[in-house]
Amino acid sequence: MLKRPLIIDCDPGIDDAECLMMVQGSGLFDIRGITAVHGNVPLSHTANNALFLSKLFDMNCPVYLGAEEAMIQRLTRAEYVHGNNGMIDFDTTLPEGATFAEGHAWDFIWEEAVRQNGELEILAVGPLTNLAIAVMKHPELPKLVKNLVIMGGAIRSGNFGVYSEYNIAQDPHACEIVLQAGFPRFTMIDLNACSMAYISSDECEKLRALPETNAFTPLINAILDHREVSKKILMEKGLNFIADEHHHTCDPVAAAVLIDDSVGQFVDKYAFCDCVGEMTTGQTVIDWLGFAPIKNVRIPVAIDRDKFAKIYFDCVKTYDKGGC
Repeated sequence: MLKRPLIIDCDPGIDDAECLMMVQGSGLFDIRGITAVHGNVPLSHTANNALFLSKLFDMNCPVYLGAEEAMIQRLTRAEYVHGNNGMIDFDTTLPEGATFAEGHAWDFIWEEAVRQNGELEILAVGPLTNLAIAVMKHPELPKLVKNLVIMGGAIRSGNFGVYSEYNIAQDPHACEIVLQAGFPRFTMIDLNACSMAYISSDECEKLRALPETNAFTPLINAILDHREVSKKILMEKGLNFIADEHHHTCDPVAAAVLIDDSVGQFVDKYAFCDCVGEMTTGQTVIDWLGFAPIKNVRIPVAIDRDKFAKIYFDCVKTYDKGGC
């Protein structure tokens, strides 16, 4: 089987970790590289975590350093959810000899797009700063990207501001650049879509029962242990829809859509990102009524929860060195 060339742009982050697990575990992708960006925690941690996870999941790909800050503004990070090191203080000590690739993330994105001659796919599950810089340096980049899937945006209420989702709010100007760049196939997995997909409480117990031979076992147990802490924080912020007894995890929803597009039902719409509103900066505004002459994103209106969970568990099983 010919594998699909892919770059993963991320800010690990515990849900980024699950996302990387799924992409690698699916066996569908030739992961050309991981590009780290600021986001959940500073780049010094997200980059270390990306490199650590690439080794944990045997991804055998380079990891590039990306943007340390947003293009214009600087906001608070999310250590309160992801822990001081971004991985709920899980031990992310790098193995001996693990090093970052030379060069900038945005240059690698462009060079790889050229190298793949229109076949490259990109999964972006953090702030879009790296991708925006690549677009600004190389406006022709979108024509060379076959498929772009992001986790970001909110078509209803937000989780960082009243209307803004965290990844987008961290760099709304970058989001607007990417939205208007002209990517021919651009799927935006927003908070509403993420609320439809989860790992049930019963399935969480199955994760806890994974054998010790599974490389994912220590990390997922740490994530599930932390779930009670993060659930309390989310409920205090009024985010009850992702603070129930189930395990809601956003970036894996984007991974599932990338792996099997049939997990969702989509509509094509025009979207832009508000960068100036006093209450709405970071809001992804959707033209639901169709006034705009173009459509630039695909938005999920439904996610098959059971199919999502099956994709997740099928990927988890591939890490059991003892066989499942």
